[in-house]
Amino acid sequence: MNQSSLIARQPICSQSLKVVGFELLYRMNAGENAAYITNEDAATIDVLLAAYNNLSINDVVGDQLAFVNFSGNLLQQKLPPIPPKQLVIELLEDQKITPDLIKSLKQLRRKGYKIALDDFCLNEETITLIDCADIIKLDVLASPPSSWESYIPKLSDRGITMLAEKVETYDVYEECCELGFKLFQGYFFSKPKIISGKKMSSNEMSVLKLVNKLNSSEVNYDEVIQLIAADVDLSYNLLRTVNSGMYGLSTKIDSVRQAAVILGLDHLRNWINFLALSSLDNKPQVLLDTAMTRARMCELIGQQITKTDNPEGFFTAGLFSMIDAFFDVPMRELLKKLSFKEELNRALLRHEGILGNVLKAVIAHQQGNMSNDNGLSGYRIGGQEMTEIYLESIQWVEANKI
Repeated sequence: MNQSSLIARQPICSQSLKVVGFELLYRMNAGENAAYITNEDAATIDVLLAAYNNLSINDVVGDQLAFVNFSGNLLQQKLPPIPPKQLVIELLEDQKITPDLIKSLKQLRRKGYKIALDDFCLNEETITLIDCADIIKLDVLASPPSSWESYIPKLSDRGITMLAEKVETYDVYEECCELGFKLFQGYFFSKPKIISGKKMSSNEMSVLKLVNKLNSSEVNYDEVIQLIAADVDLSYNLLRTVNSGMYGLSTKIDSVRQAAVILGLDHLRNWINFLALSSLDNKPQVLLDTAMTRARMCELIGQQITKTDNPEGFFTAGLFSMIDAFFDVPMRELLKKLSFKEELNRALLRHEGILGNVLKAVIAHQQGNMSNDNGLSGYRIGGQEMTEIYLESIQWVEANKI
């Protein structure tokens, strides 16, 4: 790969908006987030060299999946020795389908590689590819998602995962969820980001530093107040929250220190965590709403379990369960940069401990699993109670939107 060529990555999310992988894209230079490809095979080779040689694949995608475009011609040649654990081979659309191509795809699957069919269009010729596929990507701008309604259950029964790409609005995302799409990609979630090494924007770095300070085991109260006071947007939104009537104050609060004293450290931490994440650029409102709803649900359940008004860690666990989607960085890599308590790390990574059990139950309910068997029956929190908590949390988020 020459010095001027780079790669970009675009996150691929699950129904719960968790980042599960990234499509790696060829880019010519850092000043233009687009590519004019004249040689598909050369572009793929450049992407592979960038991700697996010039950079570390762990820095590029963490332990998530890496989706890379391949032509039929390149697939029939000998691939470089790339482990199949993370690589998803995307067969580009409009490739000539031949017996040799089918044979190559089946051989790659036997070796453990996942095969995705990019911009798939079902017809008499392409139907032969279905037996070779793990993932089918549908361009929802070119083909209405509803046109696949009758096919999705049949494909799911065959173990094929449907991925909706070029999702640009919440309405389309919601429609695709209802139809049975499991993975999503598009500008609604994030535009492709050019990378050369793993770098964050200055905005992302400042947010990460504040979150780290605020959630460290030995938080310095004065230092946190200074950090908040130095950020005009955070200060404004914090004061607006305190003066909103939520706390029933008889006098107006006009300083960050006053607000911090009234809220207390735990409430202050919860609000600034959320306000900091909401300041990140180019993130859809639904991501913030979903994270805040999840955080509030965890907090309400925590109140019932601990019999306290502000149970430690529950709100934070819910909010940060989606932090990978906010930063477009794998969860494990982000947690290495943050000084979270081990209990919170275990909850976020493996759903372990009481925080993890509550988080797992809340995520399942948000995804439509409303069973009474949610792992919280020992606390007398069944499906009906979860629904009531969910509705209360939605109302709370609507009343407290930034």
